[in-house]
Amino acid sequence: MRHVIRIHHLLAVVLVALGALAADSRHPALALSCSFDVTNINFGNVDLSDGTSHFATGEMTADCSGNPFQWVTICPNIGSGNGNPTAHDPRQMKKWGNSSIKLNFNLYWPGSSTIWGSYLWPYPERPPVLHLRLSWGGSGNTSKTIDARLFGGQNAHPKGVYFSRFNNNHILFQYKSGYSQDCSSGTVKSEKPSFRVRVRNVKSCTVSATDIDFGAVGNLASNVDATGTVTVRCTYDLPYKIRLDRGSSNASSPTQRKMSNGSDTITYGTYSDAARSQPWGWLNSNDVNATGTGYDQTFTTYGRVPPQTTPPPGNYSETIVVKVVF
Repeated sequence: MRHVIRIHHLLAVVLVALGALAADSRHPALALSCSFDVTNINFGNVDLSDGTSHFATGEMTADCSGNPFQWVTICPNIGSGNGNPTAHDPRQMKKWGNSSIKLNFNLYWPGSSTIWGSYLWPYPERPPVLHLRLSWGGSGNTSKTIDARLFGGQNAHPKGVYFSRFNNNHILFQYKSGYSQDCSSGTVKSEKPSFRVRVRNVKSCTVSATDIDFGAVGNLASNVDATGTVTVRCTYDLPYKIRLDRGSSNASSPTQRKMSNGSDTITYGTYSDAARSQPWGWLNSNDVNATGTGYDQTFTTYGRVPPQTTPPPGNYSETIVVKVVF
């Protein structure tokens, strides 16, 4: 008798459990839905004439909802961008106001040299495939860094803003239910977020100079000539002026500079031509004008000590400051 009671009790428990499962099965599966966002990638203000690479990052985020513990496969396809729709390795930004001028860059999987590509373009590079598992409440989110590199060696680019937009046909984020290697089959949904890659090439100049060394001279009965150099690197297509200041002697003109040794002096001049006919100084009338190439430009400084009374022997010198005005 006790044996029968135990059997009926066990059957009751089983029937209750089956009833609970039958009740859950009456609820339909929730539709999978995802939304995406991609931050703009901004290299900021850079000096392309420095010849180096520059780096920036963006971030894509995905927020999904569906069934509890559901796996989601995400394929974030990023195309060429409108800077140059046919470019991929590298991608390109176009200059604001002159779209024929291009600047090379690319987008990469985080922490790698793998180009972030697309299943929808004709090139071999593919996007990273992301997998997200939803919580017991049927929601979840994930994010991924997008690495960006602006290539060095692009010195010959004028100042200004360069950009590329990724929208419309240049981007398509696909997603599907399940854990898959790609989004090529099954029920695939998609969204088109948008973002922009941007950089500003600022106008910039750097300058360096070598000494004009007249050497050891026994007397100053005739001209003593020597040369030095001024090296300038300015942004491509940027006009600039090179000026030599009045020096520590506060010269009245570039041809009346003074090297000194204590109270003794030697008069000399600085010129921008080998004939020593064009004084090089600090005014619009006697400075040197040039236009930047994005690379080093070297100018010769011509010095001349004219005939004069020879002062006592010793080391004579003066400091001149080179100024670049742009």
